[in-house]
Amino acid sequence: MQHPPYILPPCPALPNREAVATHAQSCLAAVGLEDWHFVWDRAVKRMGCCRPALRTISLSRYFVEAYLSIDPQEIHLTLLHEIAHALAWQHRRARAHGAIWRQYCSLLGLTDTRATKPLQDFTPPHLQRQPRYALCHAQTGEILRYYKSRPRRSAAQWRHCYIPGRKNETLGQLIIKQIYPESPYKDISDKTREN
Repeated sequence: MQHPPYILPPCPALPNREAVATHAQSCLAAVGLEDWHFVWDRAVKRMGCCRPALRTISLSRYFVEAYLSIDPQEIHLTLLHEIAHALAWQHRRARAHGAIWRQYCSLLGLTDTRATKPLQDFTPPHLQRQPRYALCHAQTGEILRYYKSRPRRSAAQWRHCYIPGRKNETLGQLIIKQIYPESPYKDISDKTREN
């Protein structure tokens, strides 16, 4: 039996996170998910999440803070995307972005293209980690790449690596340097483990 389209509360103005949370809980109730809850999370590489085991849907607080002023409709659409996941799990035990999820998207007025939103990073400036290491050319000192944590390769392994498209000039010439605030670089490529 085909389910009729869900009747959702209209999307109100979303001036702050409290309004988003209230709207999310009312949408869950409108589709019959009264025993599910809306929560906030601190994700920076995704906008929302559905956790069937906990019966929760969540939105990234950083995503919401970034979009409240520029595109509140994007917040509403992301919320419906997660509700579609919750409905697909609740009624059919279906996960991911398959055919059953797409059916619930259409019942909520969404298209399946919501699953292909380009990846964005919503890390607020105060949480962004600065790179601590740099991959450099040993002869020229050119910085080729930055890393936030120390790469796992040893100095011996780096000697067999090269930058694609620049093999002739970079093979055997790559070293890792640690970046220090007081002096621009300190060479750590020759450190060895003590036995």
